[in-house]
Amino acid sequence: MNQAQLLLKATRARTLPVMIMPVVIGAVLAWQQGYAFQWGLFLLTFVGALAAHLGANVTNDVFDFGEGTDQAAQQLMPQGTTLATGSQELMSGSISLKAFRGLAVVLFALALLCGIIIAFARPWALAFGVAGFLLAFFYVAPPLKLAYIGRDLGEIDILISFGILPLVGAYYVQSGMITASALLAALPIGLYTTAVLYFHHFLHWRADAEVGKVTPIVALGERNARIAGAIILLLIALTIILDASLQVYPWYSFLAAFTVLPVLQAVRQATGDLKLYLKLMAANMNGNLLAGLIIFIALLVRGIFHV
Repeated sequence: MNQAQLLLKATRARTLPVMIMPVVIGAVLAWQQGYAFQWGLFLLTFVGALAAHLGANVTNDVFDFGEGTDQAAQQLMPQGTTLATGSQELMSGSISLKAFRGLAVVLFALALLCGIIIAFARPWALAFGVAGFLLAFFYVAPPLKLAYIGRDLGEIDILISFGILPLVGAYYVQSGMITASALLAALPIGLYTTAVLYFHHFLHWRADAEVGKVTPIVALGERNARIAGAIILLLIALTIILDASLQVYPWYSFLAAFTVLPVLQAVRQATGDLKLYLKLMAANMNGNLLAGLIIFIALLVRGIFHV
């Protein structure tokens, strides 16, 4: 494995689409509403948001490793009920904990640099960046450790930091405005990203329970947590339909609501088997990306053809 491949794996770059979607949709929404598209500002927003996302991934692995969450999952893997989803590079020692911390600093520094440059044109951009950093950092970092103390604070954190802030922030950078339509547009995107994290918990909830990480699955139990997951999916569909009916998104973007159906089916079938939970994760990721693509195309069509 070369250095580039190792870096991509260590930062879990495969998760970048969940950040790309809100940033792109926020920028295109502003353009579709009549604001001139600022390519330079968009590229800075795009690079900064992706660097912050990767920094958050690395930070999450650093603190989960420090808490012993990843090690607990590794020990439970032979039972076939848990999957270790933390950094294998940390577990194997191929990258040191010090290097991981340094990587997080570099990624957040890059995001900060982008934010500072943007702030010359959009002064409030730094506020979005700082808020996103604090939410990403204290998701797992003491003294807050929102993902560990439960009460759905971790999920609320993800909704804001990976949905509302990047979409509304990208919209603000393009338009110079923060509007109710941008906030409404962020809800289904943020909820879909929250669902990605939510269903991810099913892969390692037993290890989480061992180290005192009170995820919703630990708090509710598998059966009730699946019901709660189905409710999140229904909320996604309802907020998409709400945005379509209010013309936040074009009316035909309601088609994106149907992307939750395969995920709901996967939730119904996922009855405790690890392979079924992996299928649920895949279905949810596919639904997330497809919904974002439908909304993106709908905004482009309305912006170009005014329909």
